[in-house]
Amino acid sequence: PNASGHLYYLQYLLHLRSRPSVSSPLDTPESAAEAPYLDYLQAPLQPLADNLEFGTYETFERDPVKYKNYESAILLAVRRLASAGVAKAAARIA
Repeated sequence: PNASGHLYYLQYLLHLRSRPSVSSPLDTPESAAEAPYLDYLQAPLQPLADNLEFGTYETFERDPVKYKNYESAILLAVRRLASAGVAKAAARIA
């Protein structure tokens, strides 16, 4: 990309940012509080191990992608266990 390509891209981003449908979610108090942390790599939170504030737990609970990924991971694990015969052995023990 050349310099003019970058300029056009920047102009496009500024145009998008000027649209109310884009700017209103970006101009919330939550977004302002998160802004200083956006460019820093941070250690993942451990909700069960760390003493987190209520607002942090609330953010975890509002994450629909997390629950979809959990569901997919559990389904995959059960299928793998079933194909390995582990589920049958565990059912006999229980």
